[in-house]
Amino acid sequence: MNFNQVEEKTETDICKKRVHAISQEIESYIGHGPLEVMEFGCQTGLISLNLQHKIASGLMVDSSKRDIEVFENTLKAHHISHIKTFTGDILTSNFDQTFDVIYAAMVMSPIKDVQPIINKLASYLKKHGKLIIVDLLRDNGAFYSEEPNFEGHHGFKINEMVTHLTDAGLKDVLGRKFYSGYKPLKHKNHPYSLFSIVGVK
Repeated sequence: MNFNQVEEKTETDICKKRVHAISQEIESYIGHGPLEVMEFGCQTGLISLNLQHKIASGLMVDSSKRDIEVFENTLKAHHISHIKTFTGDILTSNFDQTFDVIYAAMVMSPIKDVQPIINKLASYLKKHGKLIIVDLLRDNGAFYSEEPNFEGHHGFKINEMVTHLTDAGLKDVLGRKFYSGYKPLKHKNHPYSLFSIVGVK
């Protein structure tokens, strides 16, 4: 038996379960589709692929060329043409469109200064548009303990993120814990929880 393959399958299954839960949570806020959406920090696009039935047109944004290439190959393989991609820094972006919904999942924690990012995302919302953020509830630092040179946040308290969205000019801001799981680390399985939060322009 190849225990490395067993561990990889287990971690893949854990990731799939988390992605499915996050997708359902975001969908619960979206309401009726199809809508014009942006995903910030889309990585390889798993969440937006789960939500594609709610998307009339989508712009998926990430700074990783490698992840975007994987996502674009998936879009081509499945003949999906209503979802586009952008590789680059959101802070220097200048998109000529606004969106009904913008969501970002497991993206804010690794960012050192999140307020300018949230402000920029809020600027791309239509009137009454929604910004949805899913991230790690603050922990003891274990979740990112194996990430080299990590300089971000070890999660957030919900009221911290409420303040960030409010400071970006959003209203009716609400957050909740919605998921608990564990992350395999070298010496133990680390329990963690996720929260979601939504604000309206």
